[in-house]
Amino acid sequence: MAPDLWLYFLAVLAVILLPGMDMAFVMASSLAGGRRGAISAVLGIASGGAIHVVVGATGMAALMVVFPQLFRAMLLLGTLYLLWIGWSIWRSADAAPSPETVAPPSSTAVYRRAVTTCLLNPKAYAFMFALFPAFVRSDVRSLVAQTLALGLITVGTQIVVYGTVAALAVRTRAVIQARQSLIARTMGGMLIVSALLTATQAWAG
Repeated sequence: MAPDLWLYFLAVLAVILLPGMDMAFVMASSLAGGRRGAISAVLGIASGGAIHVVVGATGMAALMVVFPQLFRAMLLLGTLYLLWIGWSIWRSADAAPSPETVAPPSSTAVYRRAVTTCLLNPKAYAFMFALFPAFVRSDVRSLVAQTLALGLITVGTQIVVYGTVAALAVRTRAVIQARQSLIARTMGGMLIVSALLTATQAWAG
């Protein structure tokens, strides 16, 4: 791997390892849906990551910099959507239903929500604005080759990190479900807080 790609990998890894809305969604989906929910959530987040790379490579990120109103509208939409998901999870703690009597969301629904969550994550766009252009070098490789390499690194890192988080959540699911109400409030609260903090930081930047 070229030195610049190693640097990109380390930057991506650092961002993904930071707890945020993507990680909280993967954990919540893994606890609610078990292995199927975990796989769907991880694949959905990874798909969103691939789209982020394409967005950065095609210059749509630069367009949003030129027109900050568009970026801020996206932040508002993303924050509202994630607040709704977080509040829904939080409210589920009040009912405290038995896991055996509640059907988890379908794999398609989890995947769709995961893609949307990733695409509406302001932290990802802030990363693309700040770092992605620095790793696109016209004198080294073609734009297509660079986009493919950066996309594989991004998606691969997401799958490994979030896959590990999902696997740990699934393995401890039985224990955690005994404290379902507390976990629902924790996961919902994490989504709400991370959505607000990330949007605030991106808006201020």
